[in-house]
Amino acid sequence: MLKTHEEKTLNVLLNAVADRQQILSNNLTNVSTPGFVRQDLDFGSVIKNLNNKEMNEINGESIIENATYEDYSTKPSFEKELAEMAENHIKYLLLVKINGDMYKGLEEATQSGRAA
Repeated sequence: MLKTHEEKTLNVLLNAVADRQQILSNNLTNVSTPGFVRQDLDFGSVIKNLNNKEMNEINGESIIENATYEDYSTKPSFEKELAEMAENHIKYLLLVKINGDMYKGLEEATQSGRAA
């Protein structure tokens, strides 16, 4: 099935949010681990790189991989990781809503086409 630019973009963004949730969960798990270096994923970098790509150039895995980094400046803490996870969850909910609205529009278009 061919995907539109919007569908590919949305798919990459949903994958980025899911990957970030795993990264934040790992940080939370290792809060008490001596020497553990906090990791994160820069969602803004994912969006920036998506905006610089043509539809046939989108490679979600490499875009997400390039946005993942080790954060030596911040020690992981329960409060920070839980707050970041809550913010990330809001992004996920918004992306799921956008995805549902996109397909709802397609459904309405096919229904009106059948009625004609």
